[in-house]
Parts: sequence; C-alpha cells; structure tokens
Amino acid sequence: MTEKLNRREFLSLNFESTIGFLGNFIAPQIEVERNFFRPPGSCDELEFLTSCTRCGKCREICPEQSIRLFPIKSGAKLAQTPYLDPNKSPCTLCKKCMDVCPTNALNNTDFDAKPNLGGYVKVLSDSCLGYQNVMCDYCVRSCPVSGALQIVNGIPAVSNENCTGCGICVSSCIAEGSALKVIMIEN
Repeated sequence: MTEKLNRREFLSLNFESTIGFLGNFIAPQIEVERNFFRPPGSCDELEFLTSCTRCGKCREICPEQSIRLFPIKSGAKLAQTPYLDPNKSPCTLCKKCMDVCPTNALNNTDFDAKPNLGGYVKVLSDSCLGYQNVMCDYCVRSCPVSGALQIVNGIPAVSNENCTGCGICVSSCIAEGSALKVIMIEN
C-alpha cells in the first residue's frame, strides 16, 4: 500500500527533482565556459559561484596583487568574483587568499587535490631565445617547482604534470614580449 502525498509534499518533491535535473545540465556547461583562472584552492566553478560572497578579501591580502575582481560589466554571474591572469601578474601560491576566504570558496582541501591554477606553461618557439641558439635559462632559474621546467638540448621543456601555471617564469623571461604563456588545461 502506497502513501499518498499531500500537495505541499508533492510540489516540494517535484521542485527538488527539477532543480537536480537542471543542475546536471547547467553545472558542466558553466565549467566548460570558463576561460580564465581562479585563485588557488578554488572549488568547482558552480560551487565557487554559489559560495563566493564577492567580499574581495582575497584581493586585499594578495602580496603579489595578482588577484583581480571581475568588473560589473562582466555580468551578474562573474561580477566581483576573483580571477587571475598569470601571464600578466604571477601567483606565488602563498595560500593567503585561502586563509582569509570566509566561505571556503578558496580552500586548502581543493588546493591539495589540485595544487595548480588549472594551467601550464607553453614555450613559444618563435620568441624563445633557446630556439634561436642563444643560451638562456632565466625561466628555469625562476621556476619555484622542481622538475616543472628544465633545459633540454638548449631549449626549455615543460613538465605539464609538475607545472602549476603560476606564471613566475613568464614574468622572468627576457625575450621580447615573453616566450612563455600560461594556457588552461583542457577538460
């Protein structure tokens, strides 16, 4: 014998099912649409957007001033949320932003699971001095992660598994306009 639902229970159950059903379609699309870097320790994009209070504390504490906030003209979804551009301003992964985040939108647990910014460095052979037979190792010497960047036969080689995408090597490159670029990891 089945129990009958009252109207309120029926509507509540259908509302929860509808939200769950739509969430399964919306969540992957939001992550795929993202073409920018979040600060270290950020959770999945949908969770990040719903938990970030847009307080700006992460930007205020950042010693490198790497964290920026999206302007209002970016739309309601992104407005005042933090992002990074490691090609313009490197992130030292100091974790201070995680320490001040009041909602855990940035947190150590997610950082430990994914200890990078979601990208890696690509060497631009047209600009790199090593490809022009000029001895240069500024990028390797500046890299804070052992084994992420090394010189092989006079040319920088990147280990995508070890590279954090911090951008420190990009800012240290002496080639005109930099011969390195942090690119996003494709899902």
